[in-house]
Amino acid sequence: MDSSTPSKIDLRYAEEMVIFSISDCSLKKNYSFYELDKEQATKLIDRLKYFEKMTWKQLASLTREKGLTPEISGSDSFNMIHEQDSSEQNIIGEQYYFHFRVSHNDILRVCGYQRGRLFCITHIDPKGKIYH
Repeated sequence: MDSSTPSKIDLRYAEEMVIFSISDCSLKKNYSFYELDKEQATKLIDRLKYFEKMTWKQLASLTREKGLTPEISGSDSFNMIHEQDSSEQNIIGEQYYFHFRVSHNDILRVCGYQRGRLFCITHIDPKGKIYH
């Protein structure tokens, strides 16, 4: 993957159901669950439940406004996710980094990466501080 190519889903798992993991989620207060209020937390959980009814192929086929936005290699958000990525893919250069909005007009974004069937959440941005 060259530096101008955005990350895409790992097609080996295209027909697998999406599952979320928080094991690599940042513990920095500004980008973690600590910053969510009750309403935001509820919206986030509802969105994760909605996505977990889909395969990776279905999730990837949603429009950017309703689904995943691939991160571009070298961007600030790509680098931020890369720093939290504990997978072997990080080492061998196969990054599948994304963010999504919890709802269409919401500034609340969730960043992370695909590791097999998992969408590993690395950052939760409730105030829209991370720009793409």
